[in-house]
Amino acid sequence: MKNIFITNLNYNTNNEKYLSPLLIEKINETLNKNKKVILYLNRRWEYSSVICQDCNNIYKCKNCDLALKVHSNNKLVCHFCDYSERLWHKCKYCSSQNLKKIWVWTWQIETQINSLYWQKYNIFRFDRDNLKNKSEKKIAYQKLEKADIIIWTKMITTWFDFENIALVWVLLIENELLIPEYNTSEKLYQNIKQLIGRAWRKWQEAEIVIQSFIPENENIKLITDNNFKDFFLETLKERKLFNYPPFINVAEINYKNKDKHKWEEFIKKLYKNLLEINKNYKNKFEINLITQSFKRNMYHIHKIVIKWDNPHLILDNIKNDIFRNKDLSVNFV
Repeated sequence: MKNIFITNLNYNTNNEKYLSPLLIEKINETLNKNKKVILYLNRRWEYSSVICQDCNNIYKCKNCDLALKVHSNNKLVCHFCDYSERLWHKCKYCSSQNLKKIWVWTWQIETQINSLYWQKYNIFRFDRDNLKNKSEKKIAYQKLEKADIIIWTKMITTWFDFENIALVWVLLIENELLIPEYNTSEKLYQNIKQLIGRAWRKWQEAEIVIQSFIPENENIKLITDNNFKDFFLETLKERKLFNYPPFINVAEINYKNKDKHKWEEFIKKLYKNLLEINKNYKNKFEINLITQSFKRNMYHIHKIVIKWDNPHLILDNIKNDIFRNKDLSVNFV
């Protein structure tokens, strides 16, 4: 597409990991023209995974085609089916030792940009940390008007119209490909299209540059080439292969409890109950108890995933548990 370019981060010689020499050069050019710069990072938080910089493979679950998350015990873990494997030191696809752990935060980028530009230019990081209530939203509007360099996340692509933008720089496109959701590539496609739409409004066509350690990745090429037809067909093929919607229906049962023992007891009992229910059906449904639980706001949270043509029928068997327990919720994905 016109005005959209990809740059390879593997050749970055700067100490700042994601601020390549080309990026610094382009920022300086843009600011010298009294134009605005937008640095885009799809998520404000860190998601850590592994890619091979030689063969462009992202390490994925063999069951789900989802990116595996790096855990502190030197394991790669799937947060959907609980599959795990050891953290490799050589690429299992091409035997290269050129493996890279990927993660980046918005505040990390802000710190690096401030070290270079804070004395001369207005810098504003726009994410949910800066937008928690109405008063902060008003302040955010004012700061956005005055900002020369805006560090933004996905939330802003659907909100504001900007004027005087000359450069939009996607800091690490594969950061979103690492998110453990079956529709990750579709969300990435949608986010980049929205980003382009924001940059090309009001009779302006900003230059859009996408940084990546794996610029030859097929998903990235299809997105940047605006090749929706091939992207759509490839996505459908993967969904059929790994049994995702629209070829199957998926329900997630989430349970939370502050008491760890009650939480473990309940989720195991519910899972055992579902296994017994499964015996009554000729066509068995797929059920996974995700043992890699997490904790939020003092609550222990666990998940059971059901894949079947009609998960509503399965859930009907446990409706009493669902209705009586406020800490039990169901999501359809």
